[in-house]
Amino acid sequence: MIVVLSSAKTQNFAPIQDVPLSQPPLLAKTKALLHRCRELSGEEIKEIMKVSDKLAESTFQRFLDFTIPHLETSASPALSTFAGDVFSEIHWQEYRREELLRAHDRVRILSGLYGVLRPLDLMQPYRLEMGYKLQVESAANLYEFWTEAVTAQLNSDLEKTGSSCLVNCASKEYFRSISAAQLRGAVLTLTFKQKKDGKIRSIAIYAKRARGMFVDWFITNQVNEVDTLSNFNGGGYRFSEDLSSDDELVFITEL
Repeated sequence: MIVVLSSAKTQNFAPIQDVPLSQPPLLAKTKALLHRCRELSGEEIKEIMKVSDKLAESTFQRFLDFTIPHLETSASPALSTFAGDVFSEIHWQEYRREELLRAHDRVRILSGLYGVLRPLDLMQPYRLEMGYKLQVESAANLYEFWTEAVTAQLNSDLEKTGSSCLVNCASKEYFRSISAAQLRGAVLTLTFKQKKDGKIRSIAIYAKRARGMFVDWFITNQVNEVDTLSNFNGGGYRFSEDLSSDDELVFITEL
């Protein structure tokens, strides 16, 4: 199995010691995308990203500061660089070396700038969400720009790891960058819902944290079989057989 996650807006420079670090697999396309981003004016960045003047300026400066290939002095691994609700529940600081290597082997992070990242791929902080309407080369938006390359990379990863299933823990926005029809493996989506006042629904902040909890559990418990995914019970979540189907596993917790 390979698990896919969405990237996060919140990012920090956070090195990890004593593990082999790598360059992102689609860095050539990132370089082309960076060239396009450096052509944008401050006003264009504000319009596309819906941000303030100050944030537009800092975003553009980050584009200018990028160095390719990435260096450990200015870049850090994706697993430790991304922060926010999902990644706050992935306790990489407590991982043994073999757990970090397992994460690198089995987890993929979808990104507007990098397409797809492995946990120990070096990255530099950036702001570029997959849903932004940015024309790049012949692509009308980032989905068109990335879909073929991201899907091909995931197919390669599925083959290398001997996996027949892609476990989707990404948001709908980011999962759109994958052509599920072209994947050489089944897609199994995980959905996390909350029960409050007798009503079951999905509350974004809790669902995001649950995705991180699941990935942490997946890594530390060395989960290898699809049939065991329903055993996840972090954060009080329990598998709901009634709400689940062959291509979706639903978990519920009480608030």
